[in-house]
Amino acid sequence: MILTSSIVLMLDLQDYLLNLIFIGALIALFIFLYKRRLNRVFEQKDLLESQVKQRTIEIIKQKQQVEKQKKMLEEEKEKTEKLLLNILPREMADELKNKGKAKARKYRKVTVMFTDFKGFTKHSENYKPEDLVAELDSYFIKFDEIVNKYNVEKIKTIGDAYMCAGGVPIRNKSNPIDTTLAALEIQRYMQEVGDLKQSKGEIPWEIRIGLHTGNLIAGVVGIKRFAYDIWGDTVNVAAAMEQSGEVGNVNISESTYEAISEFFVTEYRGKLEAKNKGNIDMYFVHSIKPELSINEDGITPNEAFWHYVNLKLYSNINYKNAEKYIIKRLEGDLPKGLHYHGIHHTMDVCEAVERIAIWEGVKGEELYLLKTAALFHDAGFIHSYESNEPIGANLAKEMLPNFGYTEEQIDQVIELIGATKIPQNPQNHLEEIMCDSDLDYLGREDFYPIADTLRKELMEFGKIEDDPKKWIEMNIGFLSSHKYFTESSKKRREPSKQLRIEELKEKIKELESSNS
Repeated sequence: MILTSSIVLMLDLQDYLLNLIFIGALIALFIFLYKRRLNRVFEQKDLLESQVKQRTIEIIKQKQQVEKQKKMLEEEKEKTEKLLLNILPREMADELKNKGKAKARKYRKVTVMFTDFKGFTKHSENYKPEDLVAELDSYFIKFDEIVNKYNVEKIKTIGDAYMCAGGVPIRNKSNPIDTTLAALEIQRYMQEVGDLKQSKGEIPWEIRIGLHTGNLIAGVVGIKRFAYDIWGDTVNVAAAMEQSGEVGNVNISESTYEAISEFFVTEYRGKLEAKNKGNIDMYFVHSIKPELSINEDGITPNEAFWHYVNLKLYSNINYKNAEKYIIKRLEGDLPKGLHYHGIHHTMDVCEAVERIAIWEGVKGEELYLLKTAALFHDAGFIHSYESNEPIGANLAKEMLPNFGYTEEQIDQVIELIGATKIPQNPQNHLEEIMCDSDLDYLGREDFYPIADTLRKELMEFGKIEDDPKKWIEMNIGFLSSHKYFTESSKKRREPSKQLRIEELKEKIKELESSNS
């Protein structure tokens, strides 16, 4: 019985062990299969990561290649645009790109400039061809830089001639002024280069420059080779201005003069007979007016210059037409014998009032009110030699509404005219400027010739006798009692006036010595 129980127990134990081994085998098989599966997953993951990495590398390479190609395309596009812009203005180039064509445009006011080298053929005989072209190119490169600085558009070069225009393709009101500034800078540059050449014993290149302002047509011509060009009588007259000019000077037409004369020192030089235009007045432009330039050197515009330009271009006051009107009226109606109170005196006072106003920092339309008062202050001489100021004031009141002046502005002009009456008694800063302008010559170097015109006039109208001593004594008395009111005139004119007094006193002594 015990044996049987033992055998049964052993059999149960054997079954248990077999079951245990079987379970263990199953677990081991499961673990094996799991690990194998896991290894496959890792292998697939590694493979996928490798593929992703490889694909990423390929994509990066493709992107780099695309970016490289894009950059090359952009560079080529930029080169093409630069080339196009080297031929056409940007506005025309953009229109061509967007629409496939560019329309010709009419312009009412454009200033054309021509430059030409005097004796270029003779120069060419002394240069190797490559050296000649290189030097000519160096000048034209500098011209390009200068005209670009003043927003003037280069049109083309024709041999040794250079052509540009202000006011195209973008219209602007300031183009006569901009082009004149560019012309003066080109002239100064050529002078500097010429001086340097002469110092080295070389022959300088000399240049003529001509400007004319008028209407024209501008547009793009050609199919295979585009070209931006301008056409019209304005171009022809500008070329004639250059051909009639002189080395070392900028020659301008009357229309350009009328647009820029308020800002530049000019010189009338006669008339030119132009085809289809008749006789055209010509002027030399020498420099910017001293008071409108930095350091008063006539070279670089100062803040007052640009302020004055903006005033001229955008003011409602049409001063230039008012000036034309009164000058024409004075030319036709002033009596003979006004050796002093003639048009020349009116223009002298206009220049003086502008100069002193700028020195005194006057801005805005007050500057035009002062100049207008200067225009009319002696207009009363048309009707009367005595008490002419009220007559001039009435003329101003009658005519100025036609030129954009308000009632308030006209009243101010009338007060300024009245302030010039002798003895002077100005009541405000503008009246002080007006008074000092009217007698500005008392403290200038041209005092004697101007004073002599006054003497002739007073004698002709029976106001004084022909007595040199009395005339000198009268001048001494007037100069001694006179005073300047503005700080600018006190500083710039008073010392010279005092010197005139001493000189006149010496003349009295000389006369007394010669008579004794």
